[in-house]
Amino acid sequence: MQGNSSFQATRWTLVQQIKESNAADAQEALNVLCSMYWRPLYAFARGYGRSMEDAEDVVQGFMAKGIEKALFSAADKEKGKMRTFLLTAFKRYLRDEHVKSTAQKRGDGKVDTTDIAAEEERWADSDAVDPTASFDKRWAIIVVESAREQLEKKYESEGKTELYEALADSLTGELEESYQSIADRLEISLSAVKVGVHRLRKRFGEMLRAEIVETIGEGEDPDQELRYLIGILSD
Repeated sequence: MQGNSSFQATRWTLVQQIKESNAADAQEALNVLCSMYWRPLYAFARGYGRSMEDAEDVVQGFMAKGIEKALFSAADKEKGKMRTFLLTAFKRYLRDEHVKSTAQKRGDGKVDTTDIAAEEERWADSDAVDPTASFDKRWAIIVVESAREQLEKKYESEGKTELYEALADSLTGELEESYQSIADRLEISLSAVKVGVHRLRKRFGEMLRAEIVETIGEGEDPDQELRYLIGILSD
C-alpha cells in the first residue's frame, strides 16, 4: 500500500477522471483513490463485525467496483463530502453483497493491502465505540498525517529540514527541548525559534484545511469539517 503522500491527490477531479477518461488514465486515478481510502473502510468493516480476512475481502470487492467505474458513477462534489459518499456506498455494499460469493481473492482488487497487519493493530488499539466512529477516526488520522507529510516536504524543499525536525513536536504538544536549547543547537536566535514555531503551526493549519477542502462537497464549510475531525480525534 502506498503511503499517505498520495492523499493530497485524492481530489474530486480524480473522480471525474475515473468516470470520463480513457482506461489507462482512469485506472491511474482509481489506484490513487484506492491506495488511501481502503484504511477507513477496513476500520468500518472490522467494527461492523467482519473478521480480519473478511474485512480485507470486502474492501477488495468494494474497490473492485471502481475498476468497472460503478463505484464512483454516482459520486458528485455538489452532493456532499467524499467521506460521506464512500461510507454510504460501503454500507450499501455490505448490506447487499455476499462477501464469500463476490469478493475477489485478496490482492486482485487493485488494493495492495500488504500492510494489513499494521492496519489491524491500529484498529484493535482504537477506542472507537462503533463502526462509523472507527471509519471517521481513521479518516481524520489520515488527513492529519497527510498534512504533516506535505508540511515536511515543504520545509525540505526550502532547505529547512533541520528546523522542521527540531520544531515538529510543537504541532501536537510541547517540545521536549527548550527553545533556547534549540536556538543554541541550530545556531539561530531565540526569537527565530519562537517565530519558527508560530509559522510552523500556521502553515500546518493551512495545509490541514487544504486537505479538507479537497474532500468536501461544493459549498460546504471546511472549517466545520475540520472541527468535526478534530473532535473525533479528541474523543
